Amino acid sequence: MTLKANSISVRIGQSLLLQDINLELKPGRFLGILGPNGAGKSTLLKILSGEMSPTHGSVELDQIPLKRFKEDALAKRRAVMPQASQLAFPFSARAVVAMGRWPYESLCTPFANQKAIEKAMALSDVRHLAERSYSVLSGGEKQRVQLARALAQTMGRAEDQEAKYLLLDEPTAGLDIAHQHAVLKAARQQCNKHNTATLAILHDLNQAALYCDDIAIISNGSLVNVGPTKVVMDTEILSKTFNCKVTKIHEPHSTLAIFTTSL
Repeated sequence: MTLKANSISVRIGQSLLLQDINLELKPGRFLGILGPNGAGKSTLLKILSGEMSPTHGSVELDQIPLKRFKEDALAKRRAVMPQASQLAFPFSARAVVAMGRWPYESLCTPFANQKAIEKAMALSDVRHLAERSYSVLSGGEKQRVQLARALAQTMGRAEDQEAKYLLLDEPTAGLDIAHQHAVLKAARQQCNKHNTATLAILHDLNQAALYCDDIAIISNGSLVNVGPTKVVMDTEILSKTFNCKVTKIHEPHSTLAIFTTSL
């Protein structure tokens, strides 16, 4: 069971946004997407989520073309956290999180849905915001509420056997350091406990190295490299991709490495 992009290319007018991308999301694995601004990362996420259709190639979910899935069926399999989300009505934060349970409204008891909502809000550290209007929250608070909505959606039902997919577009943008780690830890926990396949577009090399099982590096619409984090996060490749010097420092008494950058 995988979500797979097969030779994806996207052209809009004269601009080639993605070129011949092959990528696979696997249950229980956290895939980080790295690349400079304008590399095509968000376009790729939109293609994988079904929001956009590729100019060439296809996306398959469990070997079935994504375009064959009806909206409600697709909503049961994947959840998306966009970079920003605007709401025209004064919903409470809890009501926004509850939107993630829409695919299961008639399939689960109110108690089961409420339990998923509360668990997702706890993971995203937004329970204290539950009754506040979403529209008056800070950008970072809105990000965490949207993460809780996506988490609640991918929790599905206890009896579900099909893998779920969590797609996060720059989930740490606008967050303080503590909440950046809290968000990625929550996504990591979703992988481990629910066998969810998670994709996150990230900019921090150290956070990617700490939380991701696999890394895909994208530059100028092309896939530079993809594979296990420790293999792919090569300083020479990263330096060339980001047009700056990337250095890896190995911490004593630790298996982790710290990445530093300089011009």
